[in-house]
Amino acid sequence: MIRLDDVTLIYPFEKVSGLFDRKKKKEILEKQKAMPYTSNEGVVALQHFSDRFDKGDFVAVLGPSGSGKTTLLRILAGLERPSLGEVYYDDVPLHEIDLEERDIGMVFQNYSLYPKQTVYKNIAFPLEVQHLPRDEVKEKVEEAANLLGLSNKLQKQPDELSGGEKQRVAIARAIIKKPQVLLLDEPFANLDVPIRRRLRRMLKDIHERYGMTIIYVTHDQYDALALSKKIIILKDGIKVCSGDLSDVYRKPPNLFSARFLGFPQMNVFENVKVNSDGSYTILTKDFHLDHKHKRALKNGRMSVGLRPGDLKISDRGVKAVVEYVEMAEADLIIHLAVNEKKVIALQKMNSELIPYLRGQEVFLSFAEEDLHLFDEEGNRI
Repeated sequence: MIRLDDVTLIYPFEKVSGLFDRKKKKEILEKQKAMPYTSNEGVVALQHFSDRFDKGDFVAVLGPSGSGKTTLLRILAGLERPSLGEVYYDDVPLHEIDLEERDIGMVFQNYSLYPKQTVYKNIAFPLEVQHLPRDEVKEKVEEAANLLGLSNKLQKQPDELSGGEKQRVAIARAIIKKPQVLLLDEPFANLDVPIRRRLRRMLKDIHERYGMTIIYVTHDQYDALALSKKIIILKDGIKVCSGDLSDVYRKPPNLFSARFLGFPQMNVFENVKVNSDGSYTILTKDFHLDHKHKRALKNGRMSVGLRPGDLKISDRGVKAVVEYVEMAEADLIIHLAVNEKKVIALQKMNSELIPYLRGQEVFLSFAEEDLHLFDEEGNRI
């Protein structure tokens, strides 16, 4: 079990001194000071983060660029020491555990393979530094290579491999010692869709076979939804959401999480007026807010979310006009206009489906229970 208690990490501002590169360093310093959160000491990359990861968890960490995802992973790996707070592995502070005794594997986005060593040597390296018997090393390398489909690549050099093969080598090297914890930093970011799909299946197999805790940093919705059981969403170094993936998807706790999780992005109607009797209107359709929810609003305004999959094209309802249609694997992403309001509907393709044409008039239906309501501060009500 891993526990983080009130962890904060501050990167010191870059010092500007000397004549050489002074202008460049000053620009970097100004950029750092313009970051969302700074202190007198520097840039606050992660702030007051508390959470726990239980044995066998598969956790996706999501967030936009600069949100603190990689910083969190580096802290978990022991590559960064928190400025405040503590990280515990089985109730022992991480900094008190010797490096060689930390049962952690890590896979980086850029592979980090040894370019002059064979695939076999790259995978075997963590075992060879422990001076294990050669036969034992060979057996474990072959097991990992077989699991990741690398059995026929063991004598090749990294520059002879494709991007997907290099990433599989990096994963094999990380799991060769069967660590209790596997940390993955956007490992599929540079790969095309078919390869990502194969590697997702392999990662699932690894998780099921070894039961290790996997913490997976990604900006990709498909990776998170396909792989994880738990999700953490970060924004500007702050945890805005943590919980079971299906719960967070069905009932996002705040507007940022609602918008960030899900593809296509949730339709959001902002600054919706709630009348004194609790009535409000979404896409020309009238609804009523109960007294409890109405009391949660300070000025009678709220934001309302509706997932594209809950917006149905039917033979009656709200009149809309098709603007254009996208295809995403087996889905149709239909962009529509209701008066001047732009919305997106998601529909599964099938052999009987008639393509929607630009300018075509259709009708939309949706249910009140599919609406997600958020107060003026963006918190769910």
